[in-house]
Amino acid sequence: MPSSTLSTCPRLLFLTGILGISLSACGVVPGTNIRTVEPGFAGLKIQLYGGDKGIENAEVVTGRVWYNGYTEEVVVFPTFVNTYPFTQAATEGSPTDEAIVFSVGGSPVSADVGISFGFSTELLPGQTRKTKLHQFYETYRKTPDQFRANELRNGLRNCFSSVAENLKLTPSMLSTNQQRLVNGVIDCTQKRFPNVVVQDISLLGPLRLPPDIQKSINEQFAAQQAAQTSESNRRKVEAEAAANVARAKGEAQVTIEQARAEAESNRLRANSITPQLLEWERLRVERARVDKWDGQQAPVIQSPNVQLGGNAKRNP
Repeated sequence: MPSSTLSTCPRLLFLTGILGISLSACGVVPGTNIRTVEPGFAGLKIQLYGGDKGIENAEVVTGRVWYNGYTEEVVVFPTFVNTYPFTQAATEGSPTDEAIVFSVGGSPVSADVGISFGFSTELLPGQTRKTKLHQFYETYRKTPDQFRANELRNGLRNCFSSVAENLKLTPSMLSTNQQRLVNGVIDCTQKRFPNVVVQDISLLGPLRLPPDIQKSINEQFAAQQAAQTSESNRRKVEAEAAANVARAKGEAQVTIEQARAEAESNRLRANSITPQLLEWERLRVERARVDKWDGQQAPVIQSPNVQLGGNAKRNP
């Protein structure tokens, strides 16, 4: 091969990897391509023809991968946990409505759902080469994006419906049973897709019900709140009345006890008065009078000579 051709082969080989151009003059197999599998991803290099074709003999690859675009295929999967939102809004996930719509008690419910999932290169039990990634692709033959948009979304819808049915939920029960519903869906989804790592599922907003059903639930909730308020007020009035009765009974009991105490005191005084006690008291009073006497007789007060009437005699 001419030296000029040899000097240009590395550059052309580089262009081959980027543009998918094959140059037989450089000894490169026609259709040769390069694909870089970044950290956090794993690729399956699958033979499309020959005795080793099929997923059974696929090789798990990372880093820079050379492959023949005519006879081989490299499918890349994220091995890190990735969160994807299935929402109604066009600004999240897909520009189309991807909300999960499921049935509760015969009524359609729309939910914005986030799911955190990834793929695993863990070996299957008893296998030396075949991994969960092999089994996943063997089952679904889908890329991660295709799987997420179809099988995963449909699986979430079915799990939400079946868990709601198993829990015997009605639309009016959803607001108080959301966590039970989500926990059941996580378990259901992991069992449905055993070769995918499902780390978490969450509701990204309030559940949406048909307007007429939501209105009925709101009215029912308002009636329950009013009934609870009325019952609370009734109990408060009863408690206050009971407190007033208890207070009156307490005050009456205090009055009774005071009267009993005074009656007992009077009884004791009456029982304590004897002739001897009366005589002693008389002597005490007399002694006090004697102690105050100054030795003189009380003065005799003479009444003036008052003449009454016109017939009284006048002295000469």
